Amino acid sequence: MANKPNEKAKGKSSFAKKILFNVFTINIALLLAVIVAAYFGTLYWIDSYTNHGQEIVVPELEGMTIDEASKMLKEKGLYCEIVDSLFVDGKKASAIVEQTPSAGAKVKAERTIYVVINTNTPRKVALPDLMDVSVRQAEAIVNSIGLKVSDYEYVPSEYKGLVEDVKYDNKIINPGTRITVGSSIVFCVGMGLSNEEVPVISLRGLTLDQAKARAHTASLNVGSVFYDEQPKSEIEKTIYVVYKQQPITGSSVKMGKPLTIYLTKDRKFLETPEEVFVDTTAAQNPNEDDLLLQ
Repeated sequence: MANKPNEKAKGKSSFAKKILFNVFTINIALLLAVIVAAYFGTLYWIDSYTNHGQEIVVPELEGMTIDEASKMLKEKGLYCEIVDSLFVDGKKASAIVEQTPSAGAKVKAERTIYVVINTNTPRKVALPDLMDVSVRQAEAIVNSIGLKVSDYEYVPSEYKGLVEDVKYDNKIINPGTRITVGSSIVFCVGMGLSNEEVPVISLRGLTLDQAKARAHTASLNVGSVFYDEQPKSEIEKTIYVVYKQQPITGSSVKMGKPLTIYLTKDRKFLETPEEVFVDTTAAQNPNEDDLLLQ
């Protein structure tokens, strides 16, 4: 009878060993061990890869050349990349004028610092076509491309409050003309038609720019422009001259009236005499002084 408890104890011990040394149980234990090891290994790798707790103060790069900046950053474990260029008057050519992140910022090792360098020549933009655009809208357009409106000149026109022409350096310029960013331009703004009549002057033999300027001096404007042969470039346009206009020279029109002009680069068109308005009413109705002289 005394041996029965020992037999029970041996049975329990045998059952426990079967559970502990069961293949399935061993695999579960190994899997848990792998998961725990992978978790802590990943944490260690992330900590090492991101240089956790290690920060570098970004140095001041403005004024340096890209080579100088790259060398300095490389010594600190950082990189440099040019993202843009602009012209800043008074700054050394190719010198860094902006940087991101800014000087004094703290970054991780191997971070790229993005820089903007100064170009050798000022950047230029093409003047948009602003003809018949409202002053407010036209000013918003030129401001958005880096130009400034310094003044307004009011000229007689068919419609009021619209841009008739643009002046740069005291000369009327055409859409597409390239201007240095930051430059100031002048808007020639229409002030509407006047009831006063003015004589139409001759624009014959003038280039488009010259014709516009001369029309303004006579309180007129250039409206539609037609070429006998379409110019191939903006430069070629400068050799075309006016050979015909409507209304014709000598006629009277309301102040601000737009003139239609026709241009050619063939000078033979200028050999034909210009059509000129002749007032025949004066000959048909002589004044009193003329009658007295007779």
